[in-house]
Amino acid sequence: MDAKELLQLGQRLLVDGKFRESIDAFTRSIEGGEETEIAYMSRGVALVKDRQADRAIEDFTKSISLNKKNSRAHYFRGIACMVKEDYQGAVSDFDAAIILTPDYGVAFFARGTAYAQIGDEEKAAKNIRTAITLMESNMQGFADSHGILRNQFDRALAVMMGDGVPSTMTLTHEEAAKIKKWIQA
Repeated sequence: MDAKELLQLGQRLLVDGKFRESIDAFTRSIEGGEETEIAYMSRGVALVKDRQADRAIEDFTKSISLNKKNSRAHYFRGIACMVKEDYQGAVSDFDAAIILTPDYGVAFFARGTAYAQIGDEEKAAKNIRTAITLMESNMQGFADSHGILRNQFDRALAVMMGDGVPSTMTLTHEEAAKIKKWIQA
């Protein structure tokens, strides 16, 4: 299999939820000469899904070095920072993604989530409201396209709609109260 075929295989495996296998395919693709921003970013996403945040950050950084205008690489590096609980680092990457793509609703939502973790409720609420405004016309597409934040999105949406926290989610009463407070502010 050549490097491009390995990249495509890795992407199929990633979609199928076979993260370790996809990481292996992406690695073999890169080693075979497919040293592109897409290859590094794809492997980075698989690494995040496999909870290997440090390695993912390296791949997203490499992807950004190959294309500094890649807002998705900044966004995903921010997600990897969130996995590591480096919320300030995450905010910086989400800032960069939003500067590059000002209508990047999911980056606003992620930045709001990071601000919430830092304890800056005002900035959290502002970013989440902006995300909702940007995504209002296509809320389901947002949720489907950005599954990495699906749980957080579903939890926030349930609280905003007054449904409380769905029983399958692990949002504490304190977190639910904070989300309601942000939205009502």
